[in-house]
Order: sequence, then structure tokens, then C-alpha cells
Amino acid sequence: MATHLFRTVAATAVAVGALGAAVLGTAGTAGALRSVDDAFLTDITSEGIGFDEPASAISNAHYVCAALDDGVSLPELGADILTNTDLTRRQAAVFVVSAVDNYCPEYTDLFT
Repeated sequence: MATHLFRTVAATAVAVGALGAAVLGTAGTAGALRSVDDAFLTDITSEGIGFDEPASAISNAHYVCAALDDGVSLPELGADILTNTDLTRRQAAVFVVSAVDNYCPEYTDLFT
């Protein structure tokens, strides 16, 4: 179980591609953001991904989106996660997919 998440750009394309799939859009209100955060935390917790503080996990999810904004590829993102955390390939993929699902659904097409 990961107790500390990455601060650097962070799932292997194979693992992410294998999980692939349906990404949901979310509303931008404060209430919706809280629900989005809860959904993200539930996703990663259910996969056995631990974190010291919810805010740090959420911050890392936003970092995934920022990395994608900067043009970082899924293989690069995956390699970085696997190098800088103790997450499994599946956990890294779940983290990235959930980050995209919840915070930057405009990148859904990267999984198809």
C-alpha cells in the first residue's frame, strides 16, 4: 500500500490502456468539486492506494492533469509513478485513470 504519493510527473500505457474506459464529466460548483474529490478518493482507496492526507492525493491527481497539459505521454507518466512510488502497475493505472475521470476528462481519448 502506498503511503506516500509522488510529487513529480506521474501509469504505464499498457496498464492504463488495459483499464481504459468510461470517463465521466463533472460540474464545476463548489459542491460538485467536493463530490469529485470524494469520488477520486473512493476510487484510489478501493484499489488499496493509501495517502497521508486527502489533500496531497488530490494535489497529485491535479499534477497528473498538469503533466498531460504539458504534453507528458502516458508511458512517461507511468514510468515516473512506478519509479517514485511503491504503487503497483495496476494501482498506478487506477490513479491516472481516476485523476482523468474526475479532474481532467478532456484527456479521456488518451485511453482509447
